[in-house]
Amino acid sequence: MVNGWSVINSYFRDKNIAQMEIDSFNQFVDKKLPEITIENEEVIPKIEEVKVEFEKIEIVKPRIVEADGSPRNEFYPLEARLRNRTYASPIYLTMKLLRRDVEQDRKKTYIGDLPVMLKSKLCWLNGKTDDELIKMGEDTKDFGGYFIINGSEKALMTQEVLASDRVIVSEQSDDKIVAEVISTRGAFKGRVRIIRSADGILNVTFPASPRKLKLFVLLKALGLKTTQTIREGFPDDLELQNDVMINMENLLVKSEKEALDKIGKFVAPGQVEEYRLRRAQEVIDAFLLPHIGQESKDRLAKAYYLIMMATKAVERAYNLREEDDKDHYSNKRLELSGKLMEHLFRYSFKYFIKDLKFQIDRTVTRRRKLNISTIVRPGAVTERIRFAMSTGNWIGRATGVSKFMDRVNFISPLTDLRKVKSPLDKNRELYEARDVHGTHWGRLCAIETPDGPQCGLVKNLAMMAEVTTEQEEEPVEKFLKDMGVKLK
Repeated sequence: MVNGWSVINSYFRDKNIAQMEIDSFNQFVDKKLPEITIENEEVIPKIEEVKVEFEKIEIVKPRIVEADGSPRNEFYPLEARLRNRTYASPIYLTMKLLRRDVEQDRKKTYIGDLPVMLKSKLCWLNGKTDDELIKMGEDTKDFGGYFIINGSEKALMTQEVLASDRVIVSEQSDDKIVAEVISTRGAFKGRVRIIRSADGILNVTFPASPRKLKLFVLLKALGLKTTQTIREGFPDDLELQNDVMINMENLLVKSEKEALDKIGKFVAPGQVEEYRLRRAQEVIDAFLLPHIGQESKDRLAKAYYLIMMATKAVERAYNLREEDDKDHYSNKRLELSGKLMEHLFRYSFKYFIKDLKFQIDRTVTRRRKLNISTIVRPGAVTERIRFAMSTGNWIGRATGVSKFMDRVNFISPLTDLRKVKSPLDKNRELYEARDVHGTHWGRLCAIETPDGPQCGLVKNLAMMAEVTTEQEEEPVEKFLKDMGVKLK
């Protein structure tokens, strides 16, 4: 019989307990930073004829700038701890300044500092042998996966969130069935709900949508021109077709234009018809199910996605499917350090762009010479990142995201790196959310949780649990298209 500890010892012989945090941070540096730059590659300020384009973002290994202004490249974590400094890498962005589409200036500019996770690919400790680590003043058994901010070791607490782009069907107390999805694209999260009332009428809500917008009106606006195409989108079950007919009878619009105008009258009241129609299309493209796409060609896909959501709500009403369990772990996602840093950098970069526009407008108004050096303020990015890392106050009003790493004994920092925090309000008695769920087995520790208001909301990953990093969607989509999966 094999001793259980033999399995655990062999598992950790080649595994770093913080490896998933390090992989997540590496993915943020390799893939997410360039993606955020591409999202905002063009900056157009209020001053006409001036434009700034971003080309390439680069991050070098941590370095330190002394009080006399001289930079020094070899800056190790031990020095950051002893001198109360932040272990961070400089960020360089290649920028191009254009005036009347003529290039005025092009430069690789320093735009701020990014705190570096120990043992990640940017860290000086990465890939070093035990002897080299001892020379650098480091513990050979230290696992990394944390940051050094103003000399203090800080770990980011993994956040447990509801899965994005996943339809969840639930019942409300007033006999309403709700099918909802949190549609995410970049920094934007839009909750789309389809509500089936007791009389079978289907309404839909999404960010910036009219109140009590009928689903079938929206389907017409999305390009399903005839009632026949809408009916064909739903399954042939008698109960489902019964609800479809009820909603058809309440459909007062006859064409796509009428449906768009109905939405336009809410989003652009009092405007001329042409503007109303255009504004309605812009709202649909930008705020309705953005994870499917934000262009006019994606409207048909959105229509069929809404039909799928409505089908689930109607099926629940006729007891053809069970209600979804929000506490089931397949409906949850864990945001590791890389994802949290992505949220923080995206917010800081947006602020940097806002500051860049302000600096351009001010320089032109004061009739000063316009060049990249005068309009870039590196503190705009650095200040925001450092403030969040120091206080733990994150984007989306999350608090306690970063915490001091406890070094009382060897086990304390391990638990700090494996804590999982739920964003639910600790003052509410959410009994179901605090309970141990069957799907926690093998993933979360059923015992280790604090007493008091945080009980059941702060959890710990099981000893041998691993969290995977994000995967690319394009290869899967391409595979499905090659298999012949397409829109109707």
